[in-house]
Amino acid sequence: MFTGIVEEQGTIVKKTKINEGFKFRVRSKHVGRKLAKSDSVSINGVCHTVTTRSKTEFDFVSMHETLKKTNIGELNAGDKVNLEGSLTMNKKLGGHFVAGHVDDTGVVTEVKQIKAVKKKDSDNWEYRIKIHKKHAKFVIYVGSIAVDGVSLTVAEVTKPRGNYFDIKVAIIPYTYQNTSFGRYKVGSRVNLEFDFLGKYVINLLGSNPKIKKLLK
Repeated sequence: MFTGIVEEQGTIVKKTKINEGFKFRVRSKHVGRKLAKSDSVSINGVCHTVTTRSKTEFDFVSMHETLKKTNIGELNAGDKVNLEGSLTMNKKLGGHFVAGHVDDTGVVTEVKQIKAVKKKDSDNWEYRIKIHKKHAKFVIYVGSIAVDGVSLTVAEVTKPRGNYFDIKVAIIPYTYQNTSFGRYKVGSRVNLEFDFLGKYVINLLGSNPKIKKLLK
């Protein structure tokens, strides 16, 4: 379990093909120091298990199912990744409950820089992300969503056009500078996890045939 508050950007230093998928090595100055073998860690919003670690590096393995549903397989040596250690009872819940179980990937369709009104302030950013319409029931205006492990508020939801709809998220300078958002371009593929509390509610309501028909 995580909160969607990225603690650090680590660096992929090694990628090795194995029968089950890929083994990655990550260099981390802060998050890695707190990890032990078998601990859970969020890599771009995907929950992984630490298989080995040293003072500054740790390894994790991504299996075929994870590689199929996420953008983890696209990572290569030198790439930066969003890191977050697992939630503990004495840790602040600054974002929202994030399981680290990615539902699907979306595609960035627009990156817009919003110029600051005052010279002393930094610019903000807006991003549009294309999502398959099968997930529309899990996304609501001002609801929570995790994008590559970053807890965000949905600022706008468009009506589906064909098989897809768009959401807009607003990014403050700190998030832009300290997460993967600073590297996104149009066409970037991002991991999406929808609010799992909402998914539970919809699953329960879906057991009612009348409501199930409305949710389709």
